[in-house]
Amino acid sequence: MRQASRAFPTYTALVSLGGYAVLAGLTLARWRQGASPSLLWNAGFFLVLAILVGMHPVRLPGRAGATTTVGFAVDYACLLIFGPAVAAWIGVLSDAVLLRRSPPLRVVFNHGMLVLAFATAGRVYEALGGIYVGEGKAVSFAAMGPALLASAVAYFGVSSLLIATAVGLWERRSVLGTWMLSFRWVAPRELALVPFGLLMAMVYQAPGLGVVAVALFLVPLVGARYAFQGAMDMLEVHRQTVHALLNALEAYDPYTRNHSELVTRYALLLGAELGLSESRLELLEWAGRLHDIGKCRQDWEPIIRKPGKPSSSEWEVIRQHPVEGSRLAEKMEFLPHTAGEVARIVQAHHERLDGSGYPEGERGATIPLEARILGVADAFEAMTAHRAYHRQRTPEQAIAELRRCASTQFDPQVVEALAALWGRGELKVPAAAAYELRQEAEARA
Repeated sequence: MRQASRAFPTYTALVSLGGYAVLAGLTLARWRQGASPSLLWNAGFFLVLAILVGMHPVRLPGRAGATTTVGFAVDYACLLIFGPAVAAWIGVLSDAVLLRRSPPLRVVFNHGMLVLAFATAGRVYEALGGIYVGEGKAVSFAAMGPALLASAVAYFGVSSLLIATAVGLWERRSVLGTWMLSFRWVAPRELALVPFGLLMAMVYQAPGLGVVAVALFLVPLVGARYAFQGAMDMLEVHRQTVHALLNALEAYDPYTRNHSELVTRYALLLGAELGLSESRLELLEWAGRLHDIGKCRQDWEPIIRKPGKPSSSEWEVIRQHPVEGSRLAEKMEFLPHTAGEVARIVQAHHERLDGSGYPEGERGATIPLEARILGVADAFEAMTAHRAYHRQRTPEQAIAELRRCASTQFDPQVVEALAALWGRGELKVPAAAAYELRQEAEARA
């Protein structure tokens, strides 16, 4: 994990304090309009609904621990019914309950983010002619299509952008790239909940229905939550399938245990060091995990179990694994719009700058940067790990060898990025490997 940007504390403080200041202004303006007991009762009902809906978050793919809920529908309904002031208070109070065990700084930041999102959405809604249901008003939403759509987009856009900025500053990554990685799965599903919120507002104002009828929306919202979770679980199943394939491959050879995981870790550090966007880092992650998947062949086991160097005929088999891996990656439909790019990286990760690599003999810039990164990460892991066919090297020795082969086999820029990471202590070999290297050094001394 990179050290957070110096701007991170300032940013989170501005969002938090700015949100509370805006909430105070909204509250004062709403207070001047007066509030009836029925408003407090109905707002309390929506507060309970927001808490119930938010109690079961949906796990998202990608970042560990990232979640979302179907509470967007309730938030949007609150905005249309009560306006931004009351809706913001419902959001803040429900968030305080749902995040009661979270660090205080996260809670106050979330409060600020919610208030700013509600305030912006309310301003957009009003500017385009939107009218709130309020107390006893009958609003014709049919004539307010642009206001309804724009306010929903504004709410999601502001809230997700504020969060992505915080994550980007914390991890020293681009805001846009962070947003793409963290929210591209969420955006269409969140906005698909807009009709739920609109229907809740329409039912709320219908004579004789009110909050009793709105309560019935809890059932379809729960259904939407489980459908959303099912889609995310399917992506996780695909991820676990890849892990299972890699485990099956590495079970053949105790010397390559965790190889793909380590190569992926090194490659992601290198990609971030070289400034790759989050979307390209995601490609690199999948390619790292899949780069050796082509070794899942019946004729591979005797090769990897054989002590010493492979024969010329065995090298021919070895040189085919990028091609086989590329074919498998291209067929993985759970990589929407990226399977071809991942396959391209997998196929090229053993190419060399001077054209002496395999399988196609590509050279220079025709080799994708992600493949050049993967090649360096793969070589570094192989040299610093114990193998039957070569002597294990220290990270310093491995870096010296990478530098020796830079400009012919490896990209010099990638090699120097790895050396910089090692020099700053951000690139670590596994503890077991480091222990073995120390033992060997002490024995030689």
